[in-house]
Amino acid sequence: MTDSTDVHDLAERIATSIRDTLNEGTGSRRSFLSRSALAGGTLAALGGGTGLAVADEHEEGNSSDGEMKAMFDDVDGTDVDVVNYALTLEHLENAFYRQGLEMFDHSDFEDAGVESDVTTGNGESVYSAIEVIGEHEASHAGVLSETTSLLGGEPVAEASYDFGVETVEEFLAVAQVLENTGVSAYAGAAPFIESPDLQSAALSIHSVEARHAAFLNGLNSESSFPNAFDPSLSQDEVLSAAGQFIDGKATKQMFTVTVENVSKPGTIDSKRANGAVPLSPGAWGVFTGNNPAFMAGEYANKGTELIAEDGFPGGDLPPESGGLADTLAEAENISNSGTFASPGGPADNPALFPGESATFTVMASPEDMLTMETMFVQSNDWFYGFEGLSLFDGDEPVEGDVTDELGLYDAGTEEDTAPGTGEFQKPVQGPMATDVGPSEDEPIQMAAERHPDFDVPDASDVINVTVAPENGTQSLEELSQAAYGMPFAELSGPTSQLIRAVHDRQDSETKLSKDELAQMRYDMAFEELSGKTQGEITILYRAQFPDGQA
Repeated sequence: MTDSTDVHDLAERIATSIRDTLNEGTGSRRSFLSRSALAGGTLAALGGGTGLAVADEHEEGNSSDGEMKAMFDDVDGTDVDVVNYALTLEHLENAFYRQGLEMFDHSDFEDAGVESDVTTGNGESVYSAIEVIGEHEASHAGVLSETTSLLGGEPVAEASYDFGVETVEEFLAVAQVLENTGVSAYAGAAPFIESPDLQSAALSIHSVEARHAAFLNGLNSESSFPNAFDPSLSQDEVLSAAGQFIDGKATKQMFTVTVENVSKPGTIDSKRANGAVPLSPGAWGVFTGNNPAFMAGEYANKGTELIAEDGFPGGDLPPESGGLADTLAEAENISNSGTFASPGGPADNPALFPGESATFTVMASPEDMLTMETMFVQSNDWFYGFEGLSLFDGDEPVEGDVTDELGLYDAGTEEDTAPGTGEFQKPVQGPMATDVGPSEDEPIQMAAERHPDFDVPDASDVINVTVAPENGTQSLEELSQAAYGMPFAELSGPTSQLIRAVHDRQDSETKLSKDELAQMRYDMAFEELSGKTQGEITILYRAQFPDGQA
């Protein structure tokens, strides 16, 4: 067992080294924390943000154009962020072994045939070896936690976990997954560590995790050294895997957003469309930080101009390129985005006419915001939009009518006439016409503020937007990434059928057992599968229960 004095001495040495690195000015704000909503949300759910309070003089670092790009994307970070990131993983592993050793004793391992089938090579029992591994993980967590405290930060707290194991075999299968993930996580983070002592500590933990993984691979009848080079994982990939074991509220929530045209004849004073107001196909995106679609007081980008003047969102709808949907898809702070149109689709008419509605599904965490744009068609360059709609009230998902959060904006790109009038508004243009009418060069502003002399209808007289959180169900893409770490489109036919079966059971009272899932995909009983494959099947089995009651 590791002595507490050793833990303190090592933590102090690492903390001193990090301080020295920062004071030397070499602590460049490496891009460590992922922009991914899933990664950020998982880190928070695993115990909170970094909570680091390093002295102010270290807030600005010196980055070099030649600096190697981190695999953790665009948010600034330093070695202290690496410490807290590693701590989230060690908390997870520490809790796993602690819970497992409380659930199972030596006789359970013997009854499972583990002790008779496998030898540790030095005469000790497998159960005793697992106890040692648990002590190692507790020591790792202790060192990293104390290091964070010595740096003046708040260590990430241990979360509540649900590992979903019921048998010794399942315990060993999940242990194998966790240890191999730990090896790849440290391999992915190590190149971006600057403090020599932290790098040394990380590499020493990495080698111990590799020993654990080799031992557990053998226990699960797999090669102890399967590759000449171990793969590395990004923070996004690691936290996505860790998020499968968080007990309680999901780190990301799916929402169905419904956009309905509620205008009617006479909504505006115009003979065009009998005074109703069609809405164009729209574009949406979930973002953190600044809204990449539009901000009041700033000038419209090309994508917003195309929607506001001509009703073209881009993406899978016109135009072929340069639309707002394309802008959002390429934005670094967008986690998911898309378009929406009437149910008839482009083959009929993608615009939303009175009584028609469109729905789309978004995924968001509490720190995320939703943006959306759709053209007020009876105008020169007006659009409805969310400058930034939070889909959470604290930690609780928002549900219901959010129309009051919409604004009707003048994009400032074309001279205006009153709604439903003039020769340059969309209803009197060719359906594919663009950039018709005299231009203007003004920042985005609320339409009623820019034109107080116009009769501008209330948003609720034209459009209704509602959001509804889905009950923890996961998409085909999420299930594919969770179980196999790859896009759904890249799965083999039998595996994609398995994912579809699990996806369909999320909203059904009938669930598939682990044996049924194993038989469906591998034509084998669950207990006959390898440890890694059991882990994949277990993830899919638990995914059928969005309320966590697996």
